[in-house]
Parts: sequence; structure tokens; C-alpha cells
Amino acid sequence: MSQKRITDTFQKVKRPGRTQKQGKSAQIAAKPFHVPTQSTVSDAAELQRQTDIQLLKQFDLNPDFGPCIGITRLERWERAEKFGQTPPWDVRDLILQHDGDEEYTHCLWNDYKQML
Repeated sequence: MSQKRITDTFQKVKRPGRTQKQGKSAQIAAKPFHVPTQSTVSDAAELQRQTDIQLLKQFDLNPDFGPCIGITRLERWERAEKFGQTPPWDVRDLILQHDGDEEYTHCLWNDYKQML
């Protein structure tokens, strides 16, 4: 008894648009060159801002550095360093780079301190 192959049951289907001679390098060369526009630049800046804010929120939620309500992130960072902790330097750099922006300088719970 001969063995059946999967191609005996299912027919081969070739994908349109790619021939056997045309390799992957030909497809890459055929892609159009993308020039960054104002919207892609602003999208990249917004993505970077979201990444920065996410890092700062992780710092706020880390209990190793003490409570964060009622003080700024920089004060909390300096207090943690004073007491022998090792807070992330990139958090301090972000805070100092965006000194005037409350979203960067104040903790995650800043809006809720009126409720306390």
C-alpha cells in the first residue's frame, strides 16, 4: 500500500503577485520610499510622551521609594536616594527635562489628593 501525500488530497494554491523567480529582495526594492510627514513626526512625539509617562507611572506605583502623595516626583526621587534607595536615573532625567509640565513633575495621585 502506497502512502498518500497531503498534496494528493489538497491542491496546491499559488499566491498571486509573487513568481518563483522573484525573490524577497525584489519585493523589498519594489516598496515605495516613505518620507516622514508632519503627522508621523507628531505621532512619534506622542508615542514617546506616552512611553515617558508610563515609566513615570511605574515609578509612582513602586512602593520601594516611599509614599508619593503630597510631594513632587523629583522630591520623592531625592528622598529615596537620601535614604539609600537606588531610584532610576532615567526617571530623574525625564522630570528635569520637562520641569514645567505637571504631567511629568507631579505624581499619578496628584488629582486625587483633594479627596483625602
